[in-house]
Amino acid sequence: MFKLANQVLDAYDDVDKGLLKKLAAVSPKTHIMSHEELGKLADEDFALSIITKKASKLNKFPIDTVDNTWLSNYYFAENFEKMPKIAAETAAFHIKQACERFGIKPTKAVVGMSKEASTNLYVESETLQPKSVEKVADLTKFAQVEQIGDNYTFAQYAFATPSLLKLACDYFSEHAGKIPLEWRHKYAAAIQKRSSELGLGQQKGTIAKYASSYYSAHVDAHLRARSSLLETAEPKFRDALTKMASMKETLTPEEFARLLHGFDKRAGLCKYYNGGLTDPYVSTFAAEAPTVKQMFKVGSTQMSEDEIKKVAEVKYDKIKEYFGAGVADELKKHGSQIFDSLPNDVKEVIASIANGTL
Repeated sequence: MFKLANQVLDAYDDVDKGLLKKLAAVSPKTHIMSHEELGKLADEDFALSIITKKASKLNKFPIDTVDNTWLSNYYFAENFEKMPKIAAETAAFHIKQACERFGIKPTKAVVGMSKEASTNLYVESETLQPKSVEKVADLTKFAQVEQIGDNYTFAQYAFATPSLLKLACDYFSEHAGKIPLEWRHKYAAAIQKRSSELGLGQQKGTIAKYASSYYSAHVDAHLRARSSLLETAEPKFRDALTKMASMKETLTPEEFARLLHGFDKRAGLCKYYNGGLTDPYVSTFAAEAPTVKQMFKVGSTQMSEDEIKKVAEVKYDKIKEYFGAGVADELKKHGSQIFDSLPNDVKEVIASIANGTL
């Protein structure tokens, strides 16, 4: 069985500098990065990013520069047989792309092994078995939930394949209520990110809700629900809720949800979560990005689709008086679609009718 740890694969593994000395004779000015420089590279700067069986990450074959790509091109040819086939194919594909980008002729090994890969990520075999994911359901053991939430490399390892990710999705959908609130968002967000990496698209339902990075349109309603439970509480809590309502503009949804969770703890509201009060994350997050309403420019102002629909219905007679039944009927029937096709001067008149200046 192939083991990628402790193998000499690229130029920066080559402690003895055997191949490096030969290549230096061909291209003596090739720059070799220091370990400090290498450590600053992102995962995407390598042809292969390996998640090991111990859930650590190894990045191999840097391709961020001409020199690194040139070195990786030749080191791959020398060492690819030490690698599992899929890992070699993935590395070769990205090295080949980098060679094309920098105008370097790829080695025969790179060309021969290259197979299209959507990502440079390779997860070593013997990953967590499905039963390992299901162990999280044991309410006394949340170690994996915490590791997955705090360490995305571990999440990539735990959800190595589509089938393992599906198990995680099923588990979360069924047992989300048993996971401590502070971990639900992180765990769901890790599932959602890994789902995209595996080409599975965005998950829906409970996962989408907890993994969200969008504000719900009903946040204020959820704050009012909390206010109604503070009838006999100290005034400071009511004041804090009022202040919180104005903080959405300056906080991300995740930050706001954490703040609201802290408030619920201090105000003693957590006990109501299973009795009608929505938890702070569901209260804050929208499962999908809010729909952006199209605005239509009219002179120096704008009109929304709702405003156009309203004036077409409420001011139908007025519009008919100015432009005839044909325009009035079409505007009432098709709204913004017709409005957008009208001449600018007609739009300005309709806007004036809408705001009451005509």
